[in-house]
Amino acid sequence: MSSLTVVIPHRRRRDLLERALAAVGGWPVLVVDDTDAGLDLDVPKVRLGGGQGFAKAANTGLAAVRTPFALLLNDDAAPQEDCVDRLARAGGVCGPVLVGPHGVESTGLSVRSWGRVVQRVEVPEEDGPVDAVSGACMHLPASVRFDERYRHGLEDVELCRRLGGARLVVRARCWHEGGATVGRRTEDAQRHAVSGQLRLVRPGWRDGVVLGLAFAQVVREGGPAARLRGVAAGWRDARRGDGAEG
Repeated sequence: MSSLTVVIPHRRRRDLLERALAAVGGWPVLVVDDTDAGLDLDVPKVRLGGGQGFAKAANTGLAAVRTPFALLLNDDAAPQEDCVDRLARAGGVCGPVLVGPHGVESTGLSVRSWGRVVQRVEVPEEDGPVDAVSGACMHLPASVRFDERYRHGLEDVELCRRLGGARLVVRARCWHEGGATVGRRTEDAQRHAVSGQLRLVRPGWRDGVVLGLAFAQVVREGGPAARLRGVAAGWRDARRGDGAEG
């Protein structure tokens, strides 16, 4: 019996999903179909539908697997040779080095007490603990669940913090085209990122730090201006304490 099932939440870009499926080789796979029309693909899958968010899709998949562990994989990610095997051997909550079109994308995340979440990009020589690893490719016990108030972003950080951290497996590598299926520089993406970060650090003065960092990032990256509305909407969502859409 296999020790893990690869769980792939899928919203759009079937071409990338098919690449991800090819990359995981002979491991058991479960696709969470979060498309609007339904996925016409002959693979094990569970239907969700309607774009209900990454955390909800991940939880739906985790609840359906029958192995003790799962590898949560974005549909725009592709584990390189031996990546899944190395993560399975490491066990627990762990992740690989993510690489993308511009080189190393992530070697884990650090969470600052004053509100900033930092993407690490320097590759250490040995495996070691990190505050969190990316949900783009995360090995974890199949019994755990994400907080579904985090619709798109930082649900992986919240989970890792709740479970006491994670481990980076240095020799495991996974290709990731960040933003290929869910655009990062949109009003909705900004909204979900801000609301998630505020939930991580609330309450108190850190709210101002998070909002200031978000506004500065939008300005530094040249907009678009709609992202500023997303910052404000994320703040309202976090104040309400819900996962509201809009």
